[in-house]
Amino acid sequence: MEKIGIINCFEVSQRCSGGGCTRAFSQRTGAFEVYGQEDEMTFFVHCNGCSEESVQQVLDRASEMKGSGVTAIHLSTCIRARCPWYDEFMNELSKDFKVEGYSHGKKK
Repeated sequence: MEKIGIINCFEVSQRCSGGGCTRAFSQRTGAFEVYGQEDEMTFFVHCNGCSEESVQQVLDRASEMKGSGVTAIHLSTCIRARCPWYDEFMNELSKDFKVEGYSHGKKK
């Protein structure tokens, strides 16, 4: 069984309920079509917003996820579209997790 965490954008979360991400997981569409029904989403968190500490803050959250057994992290589609640290997040998170750079919509 795969345990999955999703990290979304704090700024976007001020006006987005996360419905696209959670719906994609529930329906196993978008980035989640590779998972079985036994796999579960155990974390849905956001970054702390844009700052010089953004990468470290995301890594701190990922460390908490790892301690709870998360093996795969998805950066939300909004992070892919808007975040200046997207590439750094992908590079750093991939050291300890399976990482996917989007949640719903087209892969690219």
